[in-house]
Amino acid sequence: MMKKSHNNYLLKKRLEVLKYAKIFISEKGLNKNSLENISKRYGLNINEIELLFPEGNIDLIKFTFEQLNKELEEYCKKIDLIRLPVHKRIKKVLLSKISLMNKNKLFYRSIFLNLLIPKKNFSLSNQLYNSVDQIWFIAGDSSTDFNFYTKRLILSGIYSRVILFFFNNNNQEELENILDESLKRVSKIPEIKSKLKIFKDYLPKIANFVKNTY
Repeated sequence: MMKKSHNNYLLKKRLEVLKYAKIFISEKGLNKNSLENISKRYGLNINEIELLFPEGNIDLIKFTFEQLNKELEEYCKKIDLIRLPVHKRIKKVLLSKISLMNKNKLFYRSIFLNLLIPKKNFSLSNQLYNSVDQIWFIAGDSSTDFNFYTKRLILSGIYSRVILFFFNNNNQEELENILDESLKRVSKIPEIKSKLKIFKDYLPKIANFVKNTY
């Protein structure tokens, strides 16, 4: 009972820091001094923040995505997905995630940009896999064979393409058109070559995005 109470307290404190981080990082971006500056601006105890996020930004990023994933699961419980074709389920879930991120778009953009910098215990590839795995899970995927990995490989390319567009544009109609075009390939279960091509085509754009940002 005491352990549960303690865990609830820690969660509450982390959520408090995350609330202020969304405001601060939206304005200033994420850097090595962000947590310290957040503590100064909002009167938080920096020693407590360091205990809550011992690995600093890495822990903050991990916690950010944990909470986003929880929000997405709760949000999607309100949507009737079961009667939809697979590609339309994926579309609903992906657009739901984008809708949640859109509330703090500049914050999430900074978080994703920071992920492009190699880290010891967490990376863009970690987050990418976790995201597409969760999207397939919410969409009702129960595959355990080679299709399990194939589906996630396909969606990795689509997810990368859509997220990059989202962070650099405000045209919802065009975003949905891009998503529809990409998801047609999912509905027809293309061969691995075409799946790989989706991801390969966008690697130069990701590299260029990083180059122009930093």
